Amino acid sequence: MDDPYEDRSMPADTTGRHIEQDDLLADLEDLKPDHVDYYAVLNLSKTASEDEIKDSYKRLSRVFHPDKHSDPTLKEAAETKFHIINKAFEVLSSTQLRTAYDEYGEEGLNTKWEVGHKIKTPQELRDEYARLAREKREMELENLVRSKNDITINIDATRVFANRDIPSPFGGTAFGKTQKVGIFDSLKRVEIMQLYMKNSFETQFGPRTQLIVGGQMTSRSGMGGGNVVGTIRHSFSEKCQIEIGSSLLNPRVGVLKGTYSIDPLTFITGTAQVRNFQGPAPLVMTFGRRITKGATGYMTYRTGEWAIGSWGPVFERRRDFSSMALGVSSQEGDKSYQVELQTGLLQSHLSVDRTWTLDSSTRLRMGGSLSTTAGITASIGGDRQVTDHTKVGLAVQVGLSEGVAFNIKVKRLGQSVTIPIVLATDLNLKLAFWTAVVPICAVTALDIGYVKPKRRRERAEKIQELRKVHADFIARQKKEAEEAIELLRDSTGRKMKQERDKDGLVIIEALYGNLNAGLVADVTVAVQALVNDSQLSMPGGHSKNHILGFYDPCLGEKKQLRIRYEFQRRMHEVVVADLASVAAPVRSHLLA
Repeated sequence: MDDPYEDRSMPADTTGRHIEQDDLLADLEDLKPDHVDYYAVLNLSKTASEDEIKDSYKRLSRVFHPDKHSDPTLKEAAETKFHIINKAFEVLSSTQLRTAYDEYGEEGLNTKWEVGHKIKTPQELRDEYARLAREKREMELENLVRSKNDITINIDATRVFANRDIPSPFGGTAFGKTQKVGIFDSLKRVEIMQLYMKNSFETQFGPRTQLIVGGQMTSRSGMGGGNVVGTIRHSFSEKCQIEIGSSLLNPRVGVLKGTYSIDPLTFITGTAQVRNFQGPAPLVMTFGRRITKGATGYMTYRTGEWAIGSWGPVFERRRDFSSMALGVSSQEGDKSYQVELQTGLLQSHLSVDRTWTLDSSTRLRMGGSLSTTAGITASIGGDRQVTDHTKVGLAVQVGLSEGVAFNIKVKRLGQSVTIPIVLATDLNLKLAFWTAVVPICAVTALDIGYVKPKRRRERAEKIQELRKVHADFIARQKKEAEEAIELLRDSTGRKMKQERDKDGLVIIEALYGNLNAGLVADVTVAVQALVNDSQLSMPGGHSKNHILGFYDPCLGEKKQLRIRYEFQRRMHEVVVADLASVAAPVRSHLLA
């Protein structure tokens, strides 16, 4: 039976999608103390224009320029902050530096990308950065994981669910009565039908050449065999790549595969397999083209076994026949699908697969097919990222002629273990229902009762550890924020008076932190400093922006910002959990 949770779709999006960690652990990234958000420093959004960047820089320079302060302590603090403001302006005002920073953060500024001429457009720069970063990432992964191992264990568990009589030693059944086999006795009847193992090792043999050495072994009922295969993969250019491989033991099999990109949207691949030169090599040709942003249409022709005169097997002895397949594969956002129609001498089928990304680590897949040989089959499965490098998949497949099968798959760093378990050879809807429901309930219970509580404990322990490790850093950030407030106090006082004179926006009190626990910082002066023409704009990312008077009073905890303000001589209050949404609720509240 096919693997119902395997993603068999064509690569509609070659960039792939990075699966993130659970949301519960995602905010641990915020605990990194060495991060500086240059957009937050200048109080800008990531879509800020060049004029907005210049205006914000001039506005902050008037406040934080060292020459504006006579007090030696404040002058020294202003010099430090003015240096960071200058650095932020230097990065964001440069098209090339801003593009690198937007794509890869500060690491992008510290990497020598060698992206060519500076007259390229921002989009061209992004494309070139993406290509270089992808090559760097692929090289790092290649150095990390060079070995790949696949193990498939086919299990026959049909007799576990079959009611069988226990034979009597005197013939017939014991005492003439039918006795049902217990569950533990039934489990003893589970049989391993086939064991398949494949291992490969890849190494760089030259700038454009890789050498792959692999072995495979199959065992069925105590008998089996294996072989060793060597493959050389060479890239002549970005458009053309070829692979040549051969088994080292009998039966001798040679494989030649080539891929050529006609243009950025069109590709063609061809594969030829030679078996002891007993006939012409069976060919597989695929022509594909990107038809929409996320969808690729393809056509695949398989010659099957064929003959030229007397060279090759006669029709009656052929095991593989010609076929033609047309399909569309799409991967956009959190959804993907594949539709394929195949016609052939041996088999024709229509198959449909659909995959949904439920969250950052979970996918659900449903599929079905109508075939001339297997009839109607349907499958439902899913996989979940349980650790940083481990993915577990479960699936159920039901077919009119293939019965019921349950599949388990575990993948980790190139290592894969697949266990297809045949539960019934005939269609059994009741068995199929419970086969799908029981694992889902078990996995859900395990996730709620163990995995998530465990992650919460790990998160809490990590936060406590980081608070201790970065205690000096947190204290320094608090001190720098307090210095910034002192630097802002005079200019903010003048701004507040101007706003009050015209019945504008006056910040009475602003508290940032865990409001329920009382772990807050007074950021009234900092928020008032961000008011311009009775408009408060805070694009986000200020929880670490000590330049503007903010610091994190409760590292690793969920935070809110509560603002009490006066507008047109009326008092208002607003509480927001996301600093990026401060501007909109305040404005809407004012209009109300």
